[in-house]
Amino acid sequence: MRLTRRGKIAISIVAALALVSVGGIALALTGHAPAPIQHVVEAMTGQQAPPKPPPTCPLTGKPAPGGKVPRRPVLAVKVENTTEAYPLAGLQNADVVYEELVEGGITRFMALFQCRSSPRVGPVRSARTTDPKVLLQYEPRAILAYSGGQPAVVEGIQRSTLMSYDETTGGSAFSRDDSRVMPHNLFMSTAKLWARVGPRVAAAGPPRRVFAFDATVPARAKRTNGVEVPFSSASTATWTWAASLGRWERQFDGTPMKLESGQPITAANVVIQQVVVTASNLVDVLGNPSPDVTVTGTGKAWILRDGRMIAGRWVRPSMGAITTFETKDGRAIPLAPGNTWVELLPKGNAPTFDR
Repeated sequence: MRLTRRGKIAISIVAALALVSVGGIALALTGHAPAPIQHVVEAMTGQQAPPKPPPTCPLTGKPAPGGKVPRRPVLAVKVENTTEAYPLAGLQNADVVYEELVEGGITRFMALFQCRSSPRVGPVRSARTTDPKVLLQYEPRAILAYSGGQPAVVEGIQRSTLMSYDETTGGSAFSRDDSRVMPHNLFMSTAKLWARVGPRVAAAGPPRRVFAFDATVPARAKRTNGVEVPFSSASTATWTWAASLGRWERQFDGTPMKLESGQPITAANVVIQQVVVTASNLVDVLGNPSPDVTVTGTGKAWILRDGRMIAGRWVRPSMGAITTFETKDGRAIPLAPGNTWVELLPKGNAPTFDR
């Protein structure tokens, strides 16, 4: 029997509707169908779709506070790391903290906030050329809070896509603590700075996800009780596994390093990223060259989580790309959900693990 043109069109429509129905039912059984189709299929089958997992924070993989990821970009704060600055404030509320080598062999922190906030972070100190290189991963536009810097460094930050604020431009978000000695007495509030940025924050939205997270520990992980990360002859970062806390604990002079609040500095993950560090043309007031850190390319990496260590490598093909961590055979190394400290260890230095 030959079909008329109208008959062929009718059959095509019926077939298309059938395909849509089958696809809709399949989606409904996974909980991903549009709401009207979801309700119809549930009524027909008597089966409810599995609940959707709650949204997670992009930088920690933990459930978002109040079930919703804050619509704001990453706020990075440069924090001093010297005995004159202790005790530090606010680091335990950071989603991610980077530790980088600066002049004279000491290190400085860059604390990243997104899901969580902190009313007091600091002492806030100056920026380095490493900072925008790291923050470009956290698109869209990240915010950098700092206290000055060499003209070439500040000009580079202003030319970048970062939104940057200091004591002059940050208004009431920055304040001096008269009980401390300058320049170790500048602190800032993340909530106040996010509020000052205003509509620009809402337009930027949350960052892309830089790290992979999985609660399951990789099979290749080896047990370790701690690690020493030697940045220079003047500075070594030490972490130990605190089994009672289920976290890594930062050490200072053989005891847990405490914040101003009395809390110890702890992390769910410690990522050691071995990077090329060379002397730049910039020098400090004592004539010490400012380190120039290369954060693109590839290098060795060690990921510490759950009382274990996974050796691998990091890969970042360009400034616009994110840094991935993988095993030698190319499999991604997931972090444990929670906060992370990234140690930018100069190449030529190697971590020492306590087995």
